[in-house]
Amino acid sequence: MNHSPAARSTPRAFRAWTSDITAAAVACQDGTPGWVSLVGDEVWWDEPRPHEAGRRCVVRATPAGEVEDVLPADFDARNGLHEYGGRSWRPTGDGLVFTHWHDRRLYVHCPDGQDEPRPLTPTRRNVTYGDLYVPPSRNEVWAVRETRSRGVRDVERALVAVSLSTGTERTIAATHRFMTCPRMSPDGRHLSWLGWNHPNMPWDGTELCVAPLRADGTAGVHGIRAGGPTESVVQAEWRDADTLWAVTDPDGWWNLHLVPARGGPARVVAPAEEEFGGALWKPGTSWFAPLPDGRAVAIHGTGAGRQISVVDPDAGPGLPALTPLDLPYTDFVQSVDADTGRLVAVGAGPTLPYAVFTAAVPATGAAPVRDARIVSSSSRPHVDPAWLPHPTARTFPAVTTESAQNRTKSDDILVRAHTYPPTHPHRTTADGARPPWVVFVHGGPTGDYPMVYDLEIAYFTSRGIGVATVDYGGSVGYGRAYRERLNGAWGVVDVHDCVTVARALVVEGLADPDRLAIRGGSAGGWTALAALTRTDTFVGAVSFYGITDPVSWADTTHDFESHYLDGLIGPLPQSAALYEQRSPVLAASQASGPALLLHGLEDAIVDPAQSSAMARALRRAGIPYEHAEFPGERHGWRRAETIRAALEAELRFYERIFTCPEGAGGSMSRPAGSSLPEPQP
Repeated sequence: MNHSPAARSTPRAFRAWTSDITAAAVACQDGTPGWVSLVGDEVWWDEPRPHEAGRRCVVRATPAGEVEDVLPADFDARNGLHEYGGRSWRPTGDGLVFTHWHDRRLYVHCPDGQDEPRPLTPTRRNVTYGDLYVPPSRNEVWAVRETRSRGVRDVERALVAVSLSTGTERTIAATHRFMTCPRMSPDGRHLSWLGWNHPNMPWDGTELCVAPLRADGTAGVHGIRAGGPTESVVQAEWRDADTLWAVTDPDGWWNLHLVPARGGPARVVAPAEEEFGGALWKPGTSWFAPLPDGRAVAIHGTGAGRQISVVDPDAGPGLPALTPLDLPYTDFVQSVDADTGRLVAVGAGPTLPYAVFTAAVPATGAAPVRDARIVSSSSRPHVDPAWLPHPTARTFPAVTTESAQNRTKSDDILVRAHTYPPTHPHRTTADGARPPWVVFVHGGPTGDYPMVYDLEIAYFTSRGIGVATVDYGGSVGYGRAYRERLNGAWGVVDVHDCVTVARALVVEGLADPDRLAIRGGSAGGWTALAALTRTDTFVGAVSFYGITDPVSWADTTHDFESHYLDGLIGPLPQSAALYEQRSPVLAASQASGPALLLHGLEDAIVDPAQSSAMARALRRAGIPYEHAEFPGERHGWRRAETIRAALEAELRFYERIFTCPEGAGGSMSRPAGSSLPEPQP
């Protein structure tokens, strides 16, 4: 393939439009509210604080509408379970129990009292708690405990109970390498949990386990009630003493099922080619919440849009089992809680930022009413909607790849994407000119890009740069078959799908073929760099904490993902040749343009050495690049100053490559590998 700079024309200088959407404004809105709970008449949730060193604070809204912090300023309610973190707090009778990031301990706290949070567990740097659950009528919290003996892969996990009074700890069960979602039956006689083992990821296959709860508070011999090696149960909750609700995918879509606790076939409720679940990256995630009357509220839909509905498995003849609520949102954070008559969730839409809201749950047989009420306070700066792009959900015929053609027919596959055109209240692209576009690649790769209000995207579209977010093969939201297009084909299908979208925008006359770039974080960084080094479509790539050398990553990453590449590429050492063929670092000399490499120095998921290795390979090949590392940052930016610096550096990078693609003069306007300047005020 010709990667020669001479193959490109040299477009006139690109200058970003002036925009009211600043990098500082983007930093203020970074992150979303997280776990939610109804606590009496109050609504509780946790939210990111980029300007407080990236901590997460639990807050509450009173019936009067007042919003206040539940945790003192020096506490950070998160944890490192599976490195990505699990459910980090739960309400108790008079307060909450939570995990504190800095010492990994469990704490209890009464926000209406005068005392500081009280630790329950001792300081042990090799022990992490997460996925908290408070069983009714028991003065204890259940959690997943993760214990490291030596390295990041020498890990043992167990379901444990910790007394909320004394901190006394006991092991409930230890049956699988990975365990999540511990729940007690309403009569207190049984418990359930989900488990799986290597080499599976939780979206490949998990098991729903049910066991008697013995008098000593430990689990008896368990039975498997749903799931298996190729069936993924991602959430289970008790409906009554004899039945569980479960989201599982025996038919290829994560649908809600009723599962008999004592064995027997499960019954799908409201079957649909939609997802009522998703990738279980964070233990404790919830896509549905049971109601006291035997119904449930559930988040469901596809990557093109989601909604919340009431699910009634006992709906009479002619009545729908699924009743959508009238809500203004098209996407939801994966956490929902409900009681008689109301629910709480976090929703967003194309012009609505993520916000915590409550909504009425209609009685059985009653029609829904539109009464969503936002309860979260907002530190987000007001943005005139005229600055916001209007996204469009698009599909494009997929290109057949050698790695995928034996599994699916190419003419049956449509690549999903969302397009965000350049948008400015006072500027338009000049007549006859085509604007530059950037392909945004999500991480995971088992993830997706929701079509919602996103100031990071608007930061670029308001400066004259179009954005296309691509849900490539491997993404969630479109069923198992679409997700498994990536099996054995990571670095091929994802790259081809991104190239398909970019080239289609050129054919449609929307994008300048000489001003296409690609960017992504983590697995998205891998795809961006693979596209840069394996195709000639893009004039530059931006990688945030991306994987560049799959062999060394598979050898050094944390336990949860240590066998992930067995399915995405193939097991080692048998598939070593495929790893070499797809490695961006080994193909650096074939890069079709410069790269911007950004990485946090405390990243435990993708070692900063991955970006450093790519920088060295580009330098040896004489390819321009920039490389910056951020102390104190892990896998993903949490601090406002980092978010701002990274975004401003990315814009400068685009201004250079869109003015002078990789070859005109053979170097960037700043020295290859130079560090990034401090952000300007």
